Amino acid sequence: MSNLSSIILVALLGVVGNVIYFKYQSSKEKDREVLKNKLTNLLLPLFYILKNDELELHAWSKSDNVDIYEYISDQPDRLFKPLAEIIKNNLYLADDELHEACLLFVEWVYKSDSNDRFQRAHYDANFEEDKALESFRKIVYKNYNENRNEYLK
Repeated sequence: MSNLSSIILVALLGVVGNVIYFKYQSSKEKDREVLKNKLTNLLLPLFYILKNDELELHAWSKSDNVDIYEYISDQPDRLFKPLAEIIKNNLYLADDELHEACLLFVEWVYKSDSNDRFQRAHYDANFEEDKALESFRKIVYKNYNENRNEYLK
């Protein structure tokens, strides 16, 4: 009788162990898929557009026909056009910090006036409200790098 109960116990523990392992693997794969969607649909496009804007400034500043005031004044509209659709469609993938930064970025764009920025850039290039953009940029870069490294592990 003791042999039969040992066999049943081992079989039962084997089945339970396999079920737990299967749930763990399924959860791990699901988390990886969510992370992949977050990277490809939200973070990578945001990262690319923001980084491209930085690099365009450097390339643009080397040309002879540089009007830095135009670059500064047009920044909210120039960035919002490509970022708006990404934020609108994929904001649900953002963590709390990025979610809030996206909303502050959108608010910054709607509060900005290109004509006012152009005039102010001539006498004071320090825009206090642009801290929302810099904060957004830092959070996107940080989240992209962290999530990318986690995905590649």
